[in-house]
Amino acid sequence: MNRLIILLLCVLIPAAVSAQDLPKVYFSAFEAGDGPTQADGVYHLLDGSGTFGQSNAVAFDLEQAGAFDQLTFNCKFRILAGGDGGAFVFLNTAEYGSRGPAPFVKSWVEPNLAKTFAVGIDVHDPPTDDPFGPWGNYQGLPEREVSLHWDGREIVKRVAPAEFRGEFVECEISVKYVIGGAEINVRLAGETVYDNYFLAGMTPYETRLAIGAGTRDDMTTEFDVRDILLTPGSPAHPQRLPTHFEIFNHVLTNHSKTITETDVTLPPLGLAYGRVILTLEIHDAGADWDAWDRVGHLYLTDPDGIKRDIAPFVTSFRTPCHWLVDVTQFRPWLAGTVKFEIEVAAAADESHGYMMSAALDFYHGTPELEPFRIIPLWNGVANYGSADNHFSDFFVPQTVSIDPSTQEARLFMTTTGHSQVGEFTPSRRTLILVPVKGGDPATERRFENLLWKTDCYLNPNRPQFGTWKYARAGWAPGDVVRPWWIDLTPGISPGKIAELRYEPEPYDFTGIAAEQRPTHDQVNQAFLNVHSYLILYRMPTDLLPVPPLRVLSVEEGSNAEQADIREGDYLESYNGKRPDSINDLLAAIRDAKAADQKSIKVVIYRGTERLEKELNPGRMGILFEEQ
Repeated sequence: MNRLIILLLCVLIPAAVSAQDLPKVYFSAFEAGDGPTQADGVYHLLDGSGTFGQSNAVAFDLEQAGAFDQLTFNCKFRILAGGDGGAFVFLNTAEYGSRGPAPFVKSWVEPNLAKTFAVGIDVHDPPTDDPFGPWGNYQGLPEREVSLHWDGREIVKRVAPAEFRGEFVECEISVKYVIGGAEINVRLAGETVYDNYFLAGMTPYETRLAIGAGTRDDMTTEFDVRDILLTPGSPAHPQRLPTHFEIFNHVLTNHSKTITETDVTLPPLGLAYGRVILTLEIHDAGADWDAWDRVGHLYLTDPDGIKRDIAPFVTSFRTPCHWLVDVTQFRPWLAGTVKFEIEVAAAADESHGYMMSAALDFYHGTPELEPFRIIPLWNGVANYGSADNHFSDFFVPQTVSIDPSTQEARLFMTTTGHSQVGEFTPSRRTLILVPVKGGDPATERRFENLLWKTDCYLNPNRPQFGTWKYARAGWAPGDVVRPWWIDLTPGISPGKIAELRYEPEPYDFTGIAAEQRPTHDQVNQAFLNVHSYLILYRMPTDLLPVPPLRVLSVEEGSNAEQADIREGDYLESYNGKRPDSINDLLAAIRDAKAADQKSIKVVIYRGTERLEKELNPGRMGILFEEQ
């Protein structure tokens, strides 16, 4: 039977400091063993006895009230090889209180807590040859994995570049809140594990510290922490909730209907939104759920009427998926009435398919730079053809005009390899930028990359029911396709015409025994799914704060309908006043009525247009949403 022990310990207080000035420390033992202890300034999270099934935590009362724009956590910690591991947890006081012991966590290497950020330290991922088992480390990579967690989910997991098991090492975790999320930095043993990793949707919250650790039923470790320091930045400013748009809600695609489409009216470009986050989900479809990993697309129709994939993904082997994707670079296309399509390749069985949802959240704020132009480059299916061709007839050179106002230029490219060879064979590629077409060849810049994803086994959507763990050409089952971002800014010449070339290399089977090499026909069947865009950025120009009132519906025959005010419009002003709330608007309506005005001027935004309308005084007949 599980047991729960809560021990309270007040830290020693120097004579000149009040006991109220220092946080209380709570020691918790949830499972086996003697629980955590503290001696000589070191917190021993595990008892060191080798007892299996320990789960212990240390939690601290809130030190400084309020949310902050930055947080930096420093400590020295020691963990041994073995299992399971531990976590540094930044508890959300709105969920877990400003004082008291840490909440129970089933596994401290998976510290998934509501509205809470945490960093997991996992030293147990044993090598395995089982292609379908729960453990994914078939390559025998080091068991020193570091994961980021937010709001009950693991977001990402990586192998730390430096060995940190064995002795005390430096640990630094920093959180910097930005529009629409937070930038996370993690350094262990003097090496960077995460460098400004953008964690979407994480906004400032009041936090207190907890540290947890545990052992597995077949492995043990030790987890010691000392020299703990949590440093806040400046108080965070209150933030408006993002403007939310549902695109698809639990739509089912199957063999006979692989595509679902809808039109959505999105905010105009003139409004100050600094980040756009896509939520994409695959739900449990029960008996209708297809068992295989299949290519999926989220298309929008661009201003030229062409379908553009902004979030290619691959379905999982029958496990639910939840992704938050930063799609801010597509803001020039995410305005006005936009047609969206969601598609998954047809299942073999007519009754099977996928249940999916998609939504967009627009976060308020003026970006440092705004994307203002998207230039499509290579998009579609590239066939290998042969070693003499190797995709070359698809990747023809592209000439692009760089606008004079361009401050930055970034290339966004998603590429995935398919067919047995195309999926499981790495290939080298080079992107070449010629800043001025026909200019000095010495000015060209080259960017090299290997199309190969080796961390599929660390995909947070694990384990799955198929061969989810194996490295692949640019993708993983149950994941969105991660883009190859290239910053071309240092090499561009605003106002000039540049040339871009993409040069893939032929597949190289050197070192593979002749009897194991694929045939020419097998190699030539390989193909790539490619989506690439050049995004140009400039200084923000005339972006207006988002009007607080958005029209949800208009009554038939109402004052507003007669003035052609429509669902999705934003109310900028009423009778020369900008209402910040519905109460402000009601007051302005009353003032106009008291002044016996015969006509009211209102300003609205619709799509990308700013419109002036004339209204009769009095009731408008509009249901508004406060932004």
